[in-house]
Amino acid sequence: MLSSLVLPLLAGCNPPVKVPPAPPPRATLVSLQTSAVTSADKEAILRTVAAADARPCFEALLLRSPTTYGEVLVQFTIAPDGAVSEAHPEFATLGDADAERCVADAVRAVRFTNRDTAITVLYPFLLLTERTPPEVGRALRDRYGLIPESERNPGSAPDDVPPPGIVVVW
Repeated sequence: MLSSLVLPLLAGCNPPVKVPPAPPPRATLVSLQTSAVTSADKEAILRTVAAADARPCFEALLLRSPTTYGEVLVQFTIAPDGAVSEAHPEFATLGDADAERCVADAVRAVRFTNRDTAITVLYPFLLLTERTPPEVGRALRDRYGLIPESERNPGSAPDDVPPPGIVVVW
């Protein structure tokens, strides 16, 4: 009799962990949509966007919802003068539109070097905390190429992931 009461209670203590869904196919790669981008340009762009201060966005979200984790893929356009002319969340799993817009606004505030042409970029920002289930953290890190190839899950495609995004870990 006691086991019939305790088992249902215990079963509810550990809800199944859900890995956030994958972004839509067109958003799976960091794309620099111009033929004028060299690998040095790409590295400079990725280094510069890494300076975007998304941390306050995530901190505010965690105050409202301490168990939140996920990703925000921001699509932005770098104008020839180096300013970000447009930035918006292309895909997100945070479930908080304010936090997602905040991350896009952080990217909008970044200044790049002058260029000859505009460039459109998709860039992933990850929010992982000590409360993020380990399998979810690993899946997100794997999705964005943050796990060495030697440790990747079988079946993952290393050519289909963008360079590392910003990982915020508390």
